[in-house]
Amino acid sequence: MLFQAAVIVLLLLIAALLLVQLRRGRQHDQAIADLPGNIEAGTRRLFAQIEAYLSLRDRLGLRQGLPYSHNWSAAADFLKLIVEHALVAKPATIVECSSGLTTLMLARCCEMNGRGEVFSLENGAEYAAGTRAEIARYGLEDRATVIDAPLTSRTLAGQEYRWYALDDLPDRSIDMLVIDGPPGFIQRHSRYPALPLLFDRLADGGVVYLDDAARPDERELVAMWLAQFPAFEHEYVGTERGCSILRLRRNRTRAA
Repeated sequence: MLFQAAVIVLLLLIAALLLVQLRRGRQHDQAIADLPGNIEAGTRRLFAQIEAYLSLRDRLGLRQGLPYSHNWSAAADFLKLIVEHALVAKPATIVECSSGLTTLMLARCCEMNGRGEVFSLENGAEYAAGTRAEIARYGLEDRATVIDAPLTSRTLAGQEYRWYALDDLPDRSIDMLVIDGPPGFIQRHSRYPALPLLFDRLADGGVVYLDDAARPDERELVAMWLAQFPAFEHEYVGTERGCSILRLRRNRTRAA
């Protein structure tokens, strides 16, 4: 009896689903028609990212494993951009907004370059501890420092933001700035304070990499930055999540 009741309920559910799909009409038919192409495209993107992760792992010699998290780690195509820049430009000081896989890879780049150090601002104690453990596992403590930087209230251009405390960030000229935090759900334009608060520390010729730049929030804050700091040259790269690259040319302001 219980089995028969379960079958009846299942049949009723199937009938209800079919009714919903029929009501959707052409929209549903088009979705079904597009499904194979969407699956194929998604599969290609997934394999491309996996291949890029493995290529970076081998190039940097990080064969003891990577601290990857699907929800929080930067995508492989973004990592490839910042790794390539770090290995070519050989920055002396790299500052990160947020820590994780990017910290490990950039620290390894500094070791391979024979110069440079990474300072990562991290508001999450658990994430900070995890990144430090990975840095120590690869013996890169001399190349990377994860700074406990709780989010504090800041007022910029009449707007209040919560952003990293900078008390423990060394007063150094910044050659490379990687912005992958704070998370967007904290507030609107969550990553906007990075440039107003760190602009004076950026070296002439310094480069800024903003992840998740395809999101509307990030597109808006990049426009805000460019209006406020005309000395930046902007390039958008169509990575999986979008990447904005800003290069500082202080003489552009003087020339203008």
